Amino acid sequence: MKFAIKSIVVAAAFVAAGAAGAATLTAGNSSSTFNGLYITGGTGTLTFDNYDATTGTIEGSLVDVLNTGNVAVSAAGAAVPTITGAVGEYTAVSVAAPVSVFTVDAAGTILTAGSSGGATQTAGYVKGISGGGTVSVTNLNINLATKTIYADIVGATSSTATVAGSANLTQVAAWTYTTVTGPTAITGAGTYTNVFSGLTMTSTAINAIKASLDLKTNGFNAFNSAATTDFGTLTSTFTVAKAATTPAVPEPSTYALMGLGLVGISLVARRRAAK
Repeated sequence: MKFAIKSIVVAAAFVAAGAAGAATLTAGNSSSTFNGLYITGGTGTLTFDNYDATTGTIEGSLVDVLNTGNVAVSAAGAAVPTITGAVGEYTAVSVAAPVSVFTVDAAGTILTAGSSGGATQTAGYVKGISGGGTVSVTNLNINLATKTIYADIVGATSSTATVAGSANLTQVAAWTYTTVTGPTAITGAGTYTNVFSGLTMTSTAINAIKASLDLKTNGFNAFNSAATTDFGTLTSTFTVAKAATTPAVPEPSTYALMGLGLVGISLVARRRAAK
């Protein structure tokens, strides 16, 4: 029992040490710093895959699936979409959301990175594809240790749906990724870019979207295939700057000591002059 208690105490100490070594950095807050550095801002951009390796064209890609279902993509929250083509004729789709918060360890290695806002997908009734509805995937949070991207998923079917459904998930594991390129540690001021690729959507997220849009068999199969083969990429770009330093204001006692020192120097000078 003594050994068990000692082990628990040691383990707790290590956990506490790890927690104490991590720093939370809020983007745009110059008071939220790590080694005198802070994150001024940036974006997390989710780019939907528009190239199918099998066909060598857009056909079979995630963007092609959106076109088949006549799904409209728009921004949610503070995000900004970049879309080429009209609804049903998209050739490129991406949504950029402002970065919100990061956590780093004592060495500056990025542990998590989050953004605010995201994308909303709205589907109408398309026979054999979807009954219709709206779903938003927002507030992405990347965990670099587990290679998992979490998100909020909220949606519901519309009046045209034949099977009513909805989703209301908070920070659920929505994707996994295979690789990340770019520096994953904050080492000084500058602009950092990381590209997370090999994104595949989890079954939990896929089923939440299915329920919200009332996806039928053909629509679900097409979406499931594209989302689990190659959803696209997530690019995180943010800028780090040196935080302004405020000169230390001397304590009143410091001024008092300085005064005594000056008086002492003055007395010594007078004595020497008298001699």
